[in-house]
Amino acid sequence: MASPPMMSKRWLINYVLIVLIVAFTYIGNKYNVQTDYQPGNRISQLKAKDISQVSIQTADQTIRLNKSETRWHIKDPIHWYANNIAIERIIGIVNSQTDSRLPSNEIDISTLGLQFPTAVLTLNQTEFVFGATNNIGKRRYILTEDTVFLIDDRHLPFIIQGLTGLLDRRLLPSAISFKNITLGSQDLSQEIQANWQSLEAKHIQTYQSDATPQQKIVATLDNEGQIEFHLLSITPEVVIARPDLGLQYHFGDDKYYELLAKANDV
Repeated sequence: MASPPMMSKRWLINYVLIVLIVAFTYIGNKYNVQTDYQPGNRISQLKAKDISQVSIQTADQTIRLNKSETRWHIKDPIHWYANNIAIERIIGIVNSQTDSRLPSNEIDISTLGLQFPTAVLTLNQTEFVFGATNNIGKRRYILTEDTVFLIDDRHLPFIIQGLTGLLDRRLLPSAISFKNITLGSQDLSQEIQANWQSLEAKHIQTYQSDATPQQKIVATLDNEGQIEFHLLSITPEVVIARPDLGLQYHFGDDKYYELLAKANDV
């Protein structure tokens, strides 16, 4: 006989909780309440959407990029399309927040790995110098605009992967307009040509110039220009090189039929 009152009490408690959740959600939305968010804790006043130029300097090389409309392009050391996602993750450093900061003139920056940094990232005209990580939490010291910050180490991995990690991994990014792709004397089918603009390589490496191409593949562009590719391997990987860029694209061998088979007269 005690069950019905107990059940009623539970339903009443649940009802009150639901009302409270709805009320707090309304208040939060109306007054823009954001838990634990303090704009003053950002390490930079730059906004990601305003960044149009990026320079990445490491011990191995310097890479320069710029943005045209919504796409990032590598300008140096080669001219080609960049991997937008990788670049956006790098410039996301401007949104990093931390309570750990110290004016650079109050500390010996050499003890933090900032005198000979791992990398220097320049966004527009603002530099971000990457030092060492600390022993707790693996956070990294960043020097920018005369202040040293300690932030989560999320951005350097995208920087140190180098040029091959920052490239668009498609053989012909969708922004390129072309007439046809020819393998030997055969035009690849429309389906295969579309795959050249959508399938991404597993990874990109520096071109092995001593490799003997099995076949040459030519993409004829709408502006009458041409891009020549070399098929280096179909097993255990499909490897297609761009000698002019000094790059080679590696795909799983299961991608052979999607990239190279089904010529129009097959």
